[in-house]
Amino acid sequence: MLKDFLMIAVLSAIVWAIVFAVKRGSIWRYTAWAVLSAYLVYVAYLTIFPIEINSSIQKAFAEEGWKITDSIVLIPFRDGISRDDFLNVIMAIPFGFLLPFVKKKAMWKTALTAGLIFGTTIELLQLLQAAVQGYSFRYTDVSDVICNLAGTLIGWAAAAATILLVQKRKAPDDNEKSLCSYIAQRCVK
Repeated sequence: MLKDFLMIAVLSAIVWAIVFAVKRGSIWRYTAWAVLSAYLVYVAYLTIFPIEINSSIQKAFAEEGWKITDSIVLIPFRDGISRDDFLNVIMAIPFGFLLPFVKKKAMWKTALTAGLIFGTTIELLQLLQAAVQGYSFRYTDVSDVICNLAGTLIGWAAAAATILLVQKRKAPDDNEKSLCSYIAQRCVK
């Protein structure tokens, strides 16, 4: 499956290179979009796939009386903080870090909103997957949304610190095409 991910990452880079060639924007912005695209594909690989519809597993779950509500957890951290919670935080850090590099004015409110949408989308897709399959080994968990939000905000804060550090060292120059100049042009508050 890693080979598939690498192929999708390369295809993503090619698509963004073509968009760059047509639009003639900043190569660094398109590079950030390519990295974000590859990252989102990898997150989907980790959280959604494979989607497997297996009638014998469906039958076993049905015999045990499984209902879709069995895969929904609405009480955050009901069993305490687990290893999975830390992994959900870590998984979302790159998302938050990349936000200011694909959106010029990525304020903390943007990161907050994006983090909520990111985590909620993953959990709703997992719930949809359970509905389609008729069973699930995963849980749609409010804790995961909270952890994804925390990771997004941590990533955004790291990017904001990086941007402010670069801005202190280098004044933004719209005519320069270097990575440092691109970073210095980002706006975070």
